[in-house]
Amino acid sequence: MKQDDFLKQVTSKLDGLAQHHKDKANVMNNVLEEIHQHETSRYGFWKMSGFALAAAIAGFVVLPNATILDEKPQNQVISTPKLSPQMVEDLEMLMVLGEDKVPHGS
Repeated sequence: MKQDDFLKQVTSKLDGLAQHHKDKANVMNNVLEEIHQHETSRYGFWKMSGFALAAAIAGFVVLPNATILDEKPQNQVISTPKLSPQMVEDLEMLMVLGEDKVPHGS
């Protein structure tokens, strides 16, 4: 028997027992009370404060730079290096290396 099948059997058995448990409401209430009794840590507060501070700093830096508009047009030049035929074939082989199904002829 595989490990996955065993886990599915155990999980389904426990789910069935939990659905038909006679004290299901009491167990759920006890669990919820136990969860609510724990004090919240200040670590979460510091994490959220740090995140808010980082977002505010990013807003001050990114937002003004995003709104600056240049009136003069910008020319962009794209140059592509010439590849040798051997490099092209090597790149094609690398592209098909991880494919499971091969829809092409080679």
